[in-house]
Amino acid sequence: MKLGSVPNLIVVPEGEDQLKYRVEKSAQVGLSCMGVFLRPEMMDAAYLESVAELAEKRGIELRGGGGGNFYLEGDEARAEVERVAERLTFLAGHLGITYSSLASGPMLTHHRFADGPPLEQRKATLSTNLAALADAVEPAGLTLALENHCDWRGHEIAQIVKGANRPNLMMQIDTGNAVSVFEEPVDCARAMAPWVVSSHLKDIHVTPFATGECRGSRAVAVPLGEGHVDNVAICEILAKEAPDPKSIALIIEPFYVPDGADVNAFFETSVAWAKKHLARFLS
Repeated sequence: MKLGSVPNLIVVPEGEDQLKYRVEKSAQVGLSCMGVFLRPEMMDAAYLESVAELAEKRGIELRGGGGGNFYLEGDEARAEVERVAERLTFLAGHLGITYSSLASGPMLTHHRFADGPPLEQRKATLSTNLAALADAVEPAGLTLALENHCDWRGHEIAQIVKGANRPNLMMQIDTGNAVSVFEEPVDCARAMAPWVVSSHLKDIHVTPFATGECRGSRAVAVPLGEGHVDNVAICEILAKEAPDPKSIALIIEPFYVPDGADVNAFFETSVAWAKKHLARFLS
């Protein structure tokens, strides 16, 4: 497995290039992959090719990420698939990505608890649209990884991907997002493992019934090792059941960045914990 980070955990000093600095920092701290999220002004072919060249020199694999609204139907769905496929194909051609994680829809409004059509109908719609997207990006050599993006539980992500039935549509497990849909992260890993090609590693401190200003169940973002997500057990499951464990990217990501947090400390603590406690899984 390969250890990496999402870009927002790597603080870029003023005046430095956003992507290139993060590639250099990743290599400096001993990471071997990095998630990439691009603003519109970064979508320049020559610039992305220079980033890809630097990443290759530094031994950093770049992995894409994104999403769309794949709950749409008819002409709207076809237009959305075309839009996302065009962007991913561009990134594959100029940034050299071969894997991209994928969110199935806006997580604040489209999730298993939201009003809408029956859950089975929603999952079937996602399967249809994601199959079309997988077909559209297949000539570019892209593998897509559908994430449990605070929307579905692990067994439901498996149902969606199996319904699409495309060899280049796999899964990215987010180990902390399971908590947001009231699922034990280890159970989520067991359900998704046979299709996992990538991971967002999170840790979350859970209080079953909190008191004070915000009462009720509470899930708080913390650095790796300071919460209740058993990422070691999850990696053990992936090592045994994933199709190609050595190629899995373990990308450190916060559930959210807490107000007033020292982002550098959050990053450094998480990297140090992963290197120590996940060492036997890293290649």
